[in-house]
Amino acid sequence: MAAYRIACKRNKLVQETQTNCGMSSDPAAEVHSLLSLQNHVLERIFVRLHLTDLARCCQVNKALQSLVQQEGVWQSLCADAFPNFSTAELSKWIIPNPLPESQYSFQSPTQLLSQTSKGPQTYRQLYPVLKQLQTLIGIWWHDKKSDKPALYVFDWGYRCVEGRKLCYDVLGQEPFAEPFQQVGPGLNASVQHVDSMHCLLTVQTSTPRSPITKAVQAATAVAVGGIPIPKREQADAIMGTSPEGSFEFEMQRFMQGHIANKQSKRRRSGHRSSSGTLPVVHTLTRVEKPIPTHRHPLAGLWRSTGMLPTCIMTVRYNFSLRAASIVATQVMNHSSLLHRWAVRAAPIAKPWLPDHVAMLTRQAELSLLSGDFDHLDDDGGTPLPAKEVVQIFQGEVVTSRLAEPTVLPSHLWLYADGTFGVIFDTWDHEVLVNMKRIDEDLHLQ
Repeated sequence: MAAYRIACKRNKLVQETQTNCGMSSDPAAEVHSLLSLQNHVLERIFVRLHLTDLARCCQVNKALQSLVQQEGVWQSLCADAFPNFSTAELSKWIIPNPLPESQYSFQSPTQLLSQTSKGPQTYRQLYPVLKQLQTLIGIWWHDKKSDKPALYVFDWGYRCVEGRKLCYDVLGQEPFAEPFQQVGPGLNASVQHVDSMHCLLTVQTSTPRSPITKAVQAATAVAVGGIPIPKREQADAIMGTSPEGSFEFEMQRFMQGHIANKQSKRRRSGHRSSSGTLPVVHTLTRVEKPIPTHRHPLAGLWRSTGMLPTCIMTVRYNFSLRAASIVATQVMNHSSLLHRWAVRAAPIAKPWLPDHVAMLTRQAELSLLSGDFDHLDDDGGTPLPAKEVVQIFQGEVVTSRLAEPTVLPSHLWLYADGTFGVIFDTWDHEVLVNMKRIDEDLHLQ
């Protein structure tokens, strides 16, 4: 009896599906296939397929190929892949196509984009453009050794991806942002991804056109008139004798361009012209920003405060060893105080040792020695109360404060406000480096 009820429910579900899809319930009435479904049903099926499956559907026959290439399918794909964009925002990326649909419907998106430099003209062209630009969204740093660290932040803009450069001063002053580069269709910058962590950003600089000099005008006059010109003044006089619009005037203008091109080719064959410029290539490395959780509160991207050299570090939790640990690594190739530090994830149990309590009493003094003036009042004279330390972790730090990178014992102080400080001894005095999250810097304009 139970099997009969299950069979009845299954048959009823099949009939409802056939009715919704516009198919007949009589098997002898028609042969059911994918093309027998209505267009809006096919669109909902195509949207849930992978691009590889869509390409295979296009290879079945021309009927399926035309259905897959409909604008409604690709508009739905763009909307599902990029939920942050509204329908109106997606439409702003589209440039109206003056050509009829019959001339571009059976071409690949790459071929279509190669025919125009302004941007995508259909949603089928827009989808690979957005997919490529999406990989640029995030935080990067320039693979170039510099004394002043800087981060490059890319985010969506109007019909492009806008880049901002976050500049950090060596002495730990507050960072500032400046425009870096816009990447998108029709712009002079393009991105090429080497792998998931590295990319090449190429910026094509405009090459000024070589002006028509006096020597070119004189050579043109000689070529047109067939007579030697001893002086440039006489060449200018001959150039002005033909009225504009006449055959002689048009011939002189043609010869000017012809001689200028010959001279530029001659310069390129010997050496590069001073007016020509090479494209600027930026090698960028992605900066991963771990997401903090309730169990891993210190995970994230941090930077040092105070007048010490700015240090930007990524903090992660490492569970691969026998004992869990908190590890921080420097994210940029610049000279800084800290290269790497690691502490045990388990804090030191209370009550703390007298040495730890003695270090806590010197917190304000160590902060001032490190140039962290946040511990002073608005007048800059009276020290503020020290931050409350809720936990102490023990570990080691790799520093370049000395002649070469050295491993030194260190402690981590976790403050009540969620920030922390790293304290270590450089044999001559103790150093306290307070850290803060970099999230506020990412919103600088």
